[in-house]
Amino acid sequence: MPTPLLSVCLITYNHENYIRQAVEGVLMQQVNFDWELIIADDFSTDGTRTILKEYQQKFPDRIRLILQQKNVGAAQNWFDLMKTPKSKYIAYFEGDDHWIDATKLQKQVDFLEQNPDFTLCHSDVQAIDIHGNTNENHSMKYWNAHHSVLDYRFAIFSPIAFSCTSVFRNVVAFDKLSKNVKAGDWMLWILLTLQGKAKYLDEKFSIYRQGSGVSGQSIWYKDFHHRSLFLLQQFSLKNTFDQNRWLAKGISYYTLFHAAKIFRVRKLIYLAEKIKFVP
Repeated sequence: MPTPLLSVCLITYNHENYIRQAVEGVLMQQVNFDWELIIADDFSTDGTRTILKEYQQKFPDRIRLILQQKNVGAAQNWFDLMKTPKSKYIAYFEGDDHWIDATKLQKQVDFLEQNPDFTLCHSDVQAIDIHGNTNENHSMKYWNAHHSVLDYRFAIFSPIAFSCTSVFRNVVAFDKLSKNVKAGDWMLWILLTLQGKAKYLDEKFSIYRQGSGVSGQSIWYKDFHHRSLFLLQQFSLKNTFDQNRWLAKGISYYTLFHAAKIFRVRKLIYLAEKIKFVP
């Protein structure tokens, strides 16, 4: 079977109530290229795995399953999933989110095909809570609406995109990502934007479900020491001087936050914020 142009990577654990919407949102995509759906299930204990096997039997040439034989944890399950595709592009999301635009993948792939200097294309979301109520003032909305193109400088200090909206070039060596950093997408956006730019499309391609899993906001201000180590590992002679300079600023930023947490000195947070890049 030839390698598809794009692989949709879906990670799931105990998403019985949402996984059908997630899979159906992929299957409804209207595209003019070959694609596959790879789903990694972390030994779900509800009906998620039964549903996945049902879909895989219906679409054996389209759907591949990674079925963990024990609960390996979200980080390992994610690594196992993201190292699998051989395609040119990857679209990634989690099993409690789903896509609502049948043209999502076509629009994003078209943009990346026409703009080789970009490595990531993402969009707005329709954020909802566990009761289905919408939230129009979700995080990231402000700067994305005002800056449709962002790079590594911003990615080092802030979350750049909702993973459920992302399509990106398969150019990241995932063994460079640290399992000690809880926000895996933060690391991914940095590695991508060190190789190109990120483009925001002002359309709502996805439903982002708040409160059903681990919130990005709940883990953002953690792992300061491990974030610093990750940024240190990205120093390279292949980088531009400016890239290494901003990586150094990022190391200082998270080191100051780490020190502020240990010594309870709020002035260190103030000093850290003075380093931060603001577009």
